[in-house]
Amino acid sequence: MADFEGNNRETLEDDFCLLEDSDLEGDVDERFYELPILSPKAKAKIPVDYNKALKYVDRKEAGLEDVLRDHALHLLPAKTLFRFKTVSRRWDQWISSPLFAHRQTTYFKNVSGLFCQVADHSPSFISFNQDAYGMPDPSLSFFPEPVKVRSSCNGLVCCQGIEDDTYYICSPVTKEWKKLPRPNLYHGAKAAVVLAFEPYLLNFNESYELVCAVTFPDYPVVYFEIYSSRSSSWRVSDTICYELDGSGLHDGGYYMKGVVYWESSSGVILAFGLRDEQYGFLPLPANDEEYGNGALAMKHGELCYIQPRYQDNVCTINIHGNMDMSLKSVINLPYDAGSTFGVCRALGFINGDILILGLGTRVVSYHVKEQKVELISQHEGGACTRYIPYVNSLVSLRHPLIRDKGLIV
Repeated sequence: MADFEGNNRETLEDDFCLLEDSDLEGDVDERFYELPILSPKAKAKIPVDYNKALKYVDRKEAGLEDVLRDHALHLLPAKTLFRFKTVSRRWDQWISSPLFAHRQTTYFKNVSGLFCQVADHSPSFISFNQDAYGMPDPSLSFFPEPVKVRSSCNGLVCCQGIEDDTYYICSPVTKEWKKLPRPNLYHGAKAAVVLAFEPYLLNFNESYELVCAVTFPDYPVVYFEIYSSRSSSWRVSDTICYELDGSGLHDGGYYMKGVVYWESSSGVILAFGLRDEQYGFLPLPANDEEYGNGALAMKHGELCYIQPRYQDNVCTINIHGNMDMSLKSVINLPYDAGSTFGVCRALGFINGDILILGLGTRVVSYHVKEQKVELISQHEGGACTRYIPYVNSLVSLRHPLIRDKGLIV
C-alpha cells in the first residue's frame, strides 16, 4: 500500500488533464470518462489518489454572508428583503438585482395576506405577518384611476378600472403596472376573470395570461377570451362551452397548475385548461347556505373546495377533494361562530393546514393541527367585502436582463 501511495505522489498535471482529439486514437484506458459539458469528444483522467487531489482544492470555507445570499435570501418575502437591503451596500446590490428578484419570485410562493375591498372603495391589504409581509402602497393609488382588485397570482395582481372597466396588471411591491388593450368581447364590471402566472427559474420573461369566461344574458354559452403577455393581445379561444348556463358563473375564479376553475350556480365547477384549451366539469358540493360562501383552494398540492355549513348557530367546515369533490374532512370550529361573528366565509388555505375564514367583520386563521384560532384583522364591510389572496414577491413586469434602455452585463 505504501508503494502504491508513493507511486501516485506525482504532479496534478498527470492526474488532471484534458486530452486533445489526437490523443484519443487507439485504445482508451478505463480510467477515462466523458465530459460532455466541455466537449463531446473531450476526455479526462480520474485521479487515482483522491486524498492527494483534495490537497489542491481551494478549501476556503464559505462565510455566513455567502450562505445566506446563495441559500436563504430568495426564500424570504419582499418586505423582509427590503429591510435587509440596509445591512450593507453589498446586500443592497444583491437584493436590487433583477436576476435575484426573478429567483425570489420563482421560489417564494407563500400566501402573505389578502387584498380587501368594499364595493368601489380603495383597496387595503391585510397582512398575515406585519413584520414580514407588506408593500409600499396597499391602496394601489399609483394607478391613473380608481381600481378594483380582481385577481392575483404569485405576486402579480389584476385590477379593473372603476370608470371604464380597463384591465391593469401590476406588481404592488415595485409599483410597476401595465394597461391592457381592450378585449374583443364585452366583459363588463363583473367578468369572471382569472390571472394565471407561473414563474420558472429558466424563463426570465415573466409571462402571464388573463383568462375570462365571457357570458351573455339570455344566451346559454360561455366563451373563453385570453390575454397573453407574450403577444400583448387578446384572443378568443375556438373552444365554446354550450352545456352551462353562464349567467351563474362566480365573478372570481381560481388558477392552479395550468387550469382555471370557476364556481357556478348550476351545481358544477367549470374547469378550463390553458395548454389544450379544453373545458370540463367537476361536481360542486351541495350548499344550502348563501351562494358564494365556499372557496376553491389548494391543500397539500391538491385542489379542494372549502364549504362552511351551519347547524344550531355552530359553523362546521367541510373540506372536499379529488375529481369527484367527495368529502375528505370536517372541521368543527371551537366556538359559536354563527351567533357571535355572523356569516362565515371560506377564504383559503395557507401552507396546507391553516384555514383562513371571514367571520362577519373579522378575518381569522384556524390552525387545523393545533385546533387554534387567531384573529388576523377586523374591519368594516362584512359579507360584502371582497378578499383576494396575495403572494409578497419581488416580481417585475420588465425582463430581468433589461434595465431602462440598456442590457445589464
